[in-house]
Amino acid sequence: MKKRIPVLFLALSLFLSGRCLASPKKIFLVFSYHPGLFWHVNAERGLKEALKGFNCKFHSFYMDTKHHQGDAWLSRVSKEAIQQIKDEQPDVLVGFDDNAVHYVLTHFLGTSLPMVFLGVNREPEVYGFVRYDRKRPGMNVTGVLERHYFLQAIRLFSGLLGKPVKRIGIVSDSSETSHTMVPNFMIIAKEHKVPITFYKFAYSFSGWQKVIRDAQNSIDLLIVWTCEGLKGKGNKSVPIHQVIEWTRSHNRVPEISFFSRYIKMGLAGGIVLTGYYQGLYAGKKVAKILEGIPPGEIPIDVPPKGTLAFNITRMRDLGIKLPLGVLHSAVLYGKAE
Repeated sequence: MKKRIPVLFLALSLFLSGRCLASPKKIFLVFSYHPGLFWHVNAERGLKEALKGFNCKFHSFYMDTKHHQGDAWLSRVSKEAIQQIKDEQPDVLVGFDDNAVHYVLTHFLGTSLPMVFLGVNREPEVYGFVRYDRKRPGMNVTGVLERHYFLQAIRLFSGLLGKPVKRIGIVSDSSETSHTMVPNFMIIAKEHKVPITFYKFAYSFSGWQKVIRDAQNSIDLLIVWTCEGLKGKGNKSVPIHQVIEWTRSHNRVPEISFFSRYIKMGLAGGIVLTGYYQGLYAGKKVAKILEGIPPGEIPIDVPPKGTLAFNITRMRDLGIKLPLGVLHSAVLYGKAE
C-alpha cells in the first residue's frame, strides 16, 4: 500500500497540472499595426496574463498598417500573414483591431481554426462572424468589441464645465479604423442629439494643424480620436508626442481622449477603455477555447468598465477644477501643485 502512494500522488499531480505539462498550445497573434504601439503592447500583456495557467507558445505578426495604408501594402502583408498562419497551424488565431480581422481572420472564417478578435470597431455581423446572435455567434470565431465611452465622456465634461456643451468637434487621422469609428460616433451623436459642429480626418500633420486652428472659434470641446498615422515632410510618420504637444499648445478648449497615453502626454482627459482590459477579456475567451469550448458558443461582447483619467496639469491650465470624488476615483497624470 505504501508503494502505491507515490504513484497515486504523481497521477494526481499530473492531472492537476495537465495544462502546464501538455505540449505547448500555439497561439498566433496578428497585430494590425506596428511593434511598440501602446495599445498593442498593453493588449498583448492582458491577453498573456489571462493565459498564465496554460502552456502556450506565441507567434506574432505585425501588419504595420498605420505607417502603410495603400492597397498594395494591405494585399501583400495580409497574404504574408495568411501564409504564415497556414505554415504554423496554430491552435488559436487572435486578431488585434479591424485591419487584422478584415484582411486576415475573415480568410479563415468557416474553417476548423478557432479565432478570437479584440479591439474591433466595426459590427461583427459586417465580417460574417454571427450566425445566430452575439450571445451564441455559432461560427469559429468570438471576440471583444472596442466601444468607447463617447456619451459618458461628453456628459462628464459638461458636468466639469458646469454647463451643457453646445459645440463639439472631432478630429482624427485618416486611418481605416478612424473612418470606421468616427462615423460610429456620429450615429450615436445623432441618436442622442449631441451637438457635433464638425468631424474631420487629417492625413498630414499640416492638415491636422489646419483643422485645430480653424476650429478654435467654433467649438467648446474637442474629441481627439487618434493621431498615429499622420505624415510630415518626406511622407515620414510624425511622432505622437509631437502631435499632442502641438495640439495642447494651440488648442484652447478641453480635449477628450479615450486613450491613456494621449492623456498622459497632455490632453485633458476622458473615460479610457484600456488595451490591457481588451486583451485580458479576449484572453479569457482564448482560455475557454483551450479548455474545449467551441468559439461559436462564447459570446461576442464588450468589457464592462472604463477608467476615468485626467492630465491635471492640462486641466489646471484650462481652469477646470476636479471635484474631490473625481480625483479619488481617477487615474491622474501631470504634475500636482
